[in-house]
Amino acid sequence: MAPTETAHTADNFGGVLTAAEIADASGKDLMLAVAVSWSIQSLLVEKANFMSKGFDHTAQLAYSIPAAAGKLMGWDTSTIANAIAMAVASDASFAGIRSKPLSEWKGLASAQSALGAFNAMYLAQGGIQGPLTIIEGQQGVEHLLGRPIDINWETEGYDWVPQSTIKKFIAMIHTQAPIECLLELIDQYHIQASDIVSIYADVPQMTYDFSGGGLYGNAMGDVTTKEQADHSLPYLLAVAALDGQVMQPQFRPERITRDDVQNLMKKVSVEPNADFTKRYPKDFCSKITIKTKDGQTKVHEVKDYPACRAIHLRGRMPLISLIV
Repeated sequence: MAPTETAHTADNFGGVLTAAEIADASGKDLMLAVAVSWSIQSLLVEKANFMSKGFDHTAQLAYSIPAAAGKLMGWDTSTIANAIAMAVASDASFAGIRSKPLSEWKGLASAQSALGAFNAMYLAQGGIQGPLTIIEGQQGVEHLLGRPIDINWETEGYDWVPQSTIKKFIAMIHTQAPIECLLELIDQYHIQASDIVSIYADVPQMTYDFSGGGLYGNAMGDVTTKEQADHSLPYLLAVAALDGQVMQPQFRPERITRDDVQNLMKKVSVEPNADFTKRYPKDFCSKITIKTKDGQTKVHEVKDYPACRAIHLRGRMPLISLIV
C-alpha cells in the first residue's frame, strides 16, 4: 500500500500458478515467480499513480504476470518484453470498477487481466511484436499518468513481499483496523448493539474514499450484495457490532438485508482524520466513538490491526536478475 495507491498482490497468484503448471515448474520456482510478480506490482503501487489517474490496480497485472509467468515458462527477454507491451497496451482497467454501486465485476476484473496477459504472452511467443515504448514513448503510460515511472529495475529487489498484509476479516483491507477497533471497544465495555445510539469512525483518507463515502461514492447507499457490503464501512461496523465478527456468514444475502443491520448502519458516520492520513500506510489508525442510550460515550483508538505479515526472504537479489 502507498499513501494514495493500493493493490491486491495476491491477484498475481492464479496467473503465476497457471504458468508453473504449464511449465511443470518446481515449488521453489513457483514461489520465486510469485515474489517477482508481487514485487513488480508493489513497485508500481509505490512508484506510480495509477489509481490517482483513474486506473484500477488490476491494470498493473499486465506488467507483473507476463514478467513472472514468462520467466517460469523459459521464454527469452524479447518475448517477455513484447508480451508485457501488448498486455499493458490492451488490458488497462479503470478505477470505476471500485465505485459505488459495486458489481460482481469487482471480483472478476483481476481474472480478466490475467486472461489478457496470457493472450498477449502467446501472441508474443508466436512472433507478434508489441509496442515496446508503450510506457515511456509518445502517448504512452507515462503520458497518461502525467509523470515518469521512476523505477531502477537493476537495483530493486524482491523484498517488497514482506510489506504485504493478510486480512483478519473478510472485508476490504482498508476497513480492517476500524473493525478491529470497534470489536475491542465493544468487548472492553460490554456494549450491546441494541443500546447503540451512534457509531462514529475516524479513519485515514484512503479508508474514507474506498468505504466511507468519499472518492468512490456513497457507502450508505442500497447495500444488498456482498460486493457492496464488503466495501461499505457503515455496513461492516454495524454487522460487527451485532454479530461480533465479520466472516462468511456476514455476507450471506439474508444477513445483509436483515432489518437489524440495515437500521444500525444508518447510525454510523465516517470521517477522514488528517493525522491518521499523514501516518498511513506506516500506521493503520482508526478511532471509534460509540454513544449509548444511557448517555455514555466510549472511545477507542488503534494504530494497526492484528495481521499476519509475510516472512522476510533471506538475501537480496536484484529483481531484474530473476527475470532475465
